[in-house]
Parts: sequence; structure tokens; C-alpha cells
Amino acid sequence: MSAENLLLALDDEYKSYSFYMSASPLGEIFVNLQNAEAAHISALTYQLQKLNTPIPNNPYFNAIMPPNNKVEALQTALMYENANIALYNNLITNEQDLDVLDVFYRLQAASFNNHIPALQNALSQYAQDNAMNMMDILNNGKELLNETGEMVTRLKEGNLTQEQLEGFLGKLNYSLMGGVIAGAFGVIIFNELLNQKNKE
Repeated sequence: MSAENLLLALDDEYKSYSFYMSASPLGEIFVNLQNAEAAHISALTYQLQKLNTPIPNNPYFNAIMPPNNKVEALQTALMYENANIALYNNLITNEQDLDVLDVFYRLQAASFNNHIPALQNALSQYAQDNAMNMMDILNNGKELLNETGEMVTRLKEGNLTQEQLEGFLGKLNYSLMGGVIAGAFGVIIFNELLNQKNKE
């Protein structure tokens, strides 16, 4: 069973390697995991060579579609790593060669102890970073809302200068919140300007 088991393991490692290669532009973690998979492939091919078994080419090379974003890449990677652990569980129960078993145990441990924790940490960090960005957006929106109220009050009282208005509208244009939300604040000012003109 050794050669058959090794070929099954190699096919899975080929698939993981190719996925990480496709995801490598999305972050260093995928480059590191691609390098780790290359080491796994070398360990398996060494055992196959000892058995004089031909080494197949990687059938997944340039055949796996790259993930759309980092979150998708991390989630897919976790799926690959969990499937890899399950595969080695099956291979280990059907293997007798001690050298091959040692390789299987080591590769499975690498996924369980190194790859999965690294992916989970990266996914958690990504979520935290985006939560902080959302808080920044909300705080920025609150500040602009308050300033919009002040601008409207000054406009109603006739105390808003052209320079102040242009400065505020310029701030909206460079807001981190994006054009749609920033534009909404601009509409408030524009409507008040129309009201003032109609009163005149």
C-alpha cells in the first residue's frame, strides 16, 4: 500500500501547493504556505523514489482559479488543510511502512500545529482590522454629521461665508466614507442653499 498511499498524499499536496501559488499575491502567509507545501512534496517524492515509483507531474499547476479576495483565500485554505488532515488519518490506518508512516505523521502535524493556527490567526486579524476600519468610518461620519448641522445653522443665520462653505464641501470630497455617503451631506447643504434663495 505504500506507493498508492504516497501517491494519494502527493496528489493532495500538489493541490494545496497550486492553490497557495494562486493565492500568493494576496499575502505573505500564502507564500509561506506554498513553500511549506513544496517541502511536503519533496518529502513524499523522496519516499516514492525509494520505492522506484514514477513521480507524476502536478495536474493542478495553473489549473486552480485564484480566490477573489483574502478572506475567501483564508477560508478555502482552512478547508484544504482540514481535508489534508482527514486524508492522512485514512492513509495512516492503511499504512505499514514505518518510514512512510513517519512522513505522514509529520506532514499531518504540520497542518494541524502550524498551517491551521496561522490561517486562523490571519482570518481573526483581518476581521479585527476591518472592524477598526468600520469604527473609523462611523466616527468620521458622526463628525461630518455634526459639522453639517453647524453649517446649516450658520447658513440659516446668514453667518456662513463662501470660504467656509467651500472648505466644508472640499472636506466631503476627500472623506474616507466614499462618494455616496459624503454626497448625502452635500445634498443637505445644497437644499438649504435653495431654501435660502427661495426666501430671497
